[in-house]
Order: sequence, then structure tokens, then C-alpha cells
Amino acid sequence: MTKNEIHIAIDEAGNPNDEKPFIISAVLINDINCYLNLYEEAIKDAQRLTGKNIKYFKWSEDSPKQFKLGKDVKGIFVNKVLKNLTGISLIIRKVNETKLSNCSAKIYGEILGLHLRKYVASKSVVVHYDRTPILRESDKQYITINFPKWTLAKVLGVDFTGHDKCELIHSADYISGIVREHVRKDELKKEYRQKVEEYFNVLIKNFKIKEVNIKDYE
Repeated sequence: MTKNEIHIAIDEAGNPNDEKPFIISAVLINDINCYLNLYEEAIKDAQRLTGKNIKYFKWSEDSPKQFKLGKDVKGIFVNKVLKNLTGISLIIRKVNETKLSNCSAKIYGEILGLHLRKYVASKSVVVHYDRTPILRESDKQYITINFPKWTLAKVLGVDFTGHDKCELIHSADYISGIVREHVRKDELKKEYRQKVEEYFNVLIKNFKIKEVNIKDYE
């Protein structure tokens, strides 16, 4: 590994087989040490704010939430960590009765890789996927083999073992969570919707958010 490698964190939000929005995001972490330092600072800020021994950030668990606002833990992570990062978030359009889980390798691999190309072509990258049952072993092998072709990057490694306590994955977990909530914002209660709008407005300064039709990649 080199000192100049880019770490790419990938995570999704939503169920690929229902009618609700499905989001997949990739966050580019150019300086992993800086990221981890900011993450640690944000944890301390969240602990001071809540008086709780918070150990990691997770979009679905952190406050505020739709039916219980509470302290703005999410805002700490967004403003302390995410605003310093870049990346992409893709809103996968569901067509007719197509189950996205049948297209998992294409979504997590080809489509995401092609959209990352303009950011990482000719650069050294390490790819971190959240652990997900959607990807079969054959999907993982296919992605590992072809990711360099899609991105035109020098891929130093592809890791599919991310989990809820993996600091790198939390950045992509948050991005996908925010974008998904923003897509369905009309369903949200007013106070929570306002918070989601605040987070989204921070993201759009550095993140490319795009709707994708999977039919375009057949």
C-alpha cells in the first residue's frame, strides 16, 4: 500500500426488492488518518452532547429520528466529518417488477465503478464494501476482477467485510441514509424533514447525487 492511496467506502440504504428508493453511495477518503482523527473528535462531541458513551456513528440509530428528535448527533457527524469528504450517491430507479437483488453485481460493481472513474482513474485505491447478503461469492469475485476496468484505477484491494462498527463504512452509511430520506422527504414529519434538508444541503456541496436507470446499463 502507498501513502497516497484513496480509500473508497461503499454502503447502501433501502431494500432492493421493494418499491421504495434504493440508494448506493461511495465516499472518497483521501487521507485516512485525517478522517479517523475527525471521527474521534466527532465521537467526543457526541458524547458531550448526549452524556452517553457513544462509540460509533450509525444513521439508523443516531438521533434525530423521524418519531423522536432528541439531540442532533447526526448533525455532528455531518458537519465535523462528512463535509470534508467527497463522493457519489446513486438513486437506483426501479423499473416495473425488476428485483434489484438480481442485478446486485451490476449495481455494486459496474454502475458504481463507472461513475467513480472520473474521480479515481489512474489513482491507487482500496475499496471497502459494507458486508451485505445481497452479494454472492460469485458477485464478489466478479467485482474484484473488473473494478480496475470500470474505474481505470489501480485497485490495491477490495474488502467485503465491512460491518456496523467499521468507521470507514459509516461515512457511506450516512450519505446513503441522508439521500434516501431526502428522496422521500414528503413522508417525513416537519421537524425531522428540516434536519434532513440541513444535512442534504451540506452534502450537495461535495457529493455528486444522481438518479440512475438500471436499464441504461443492460
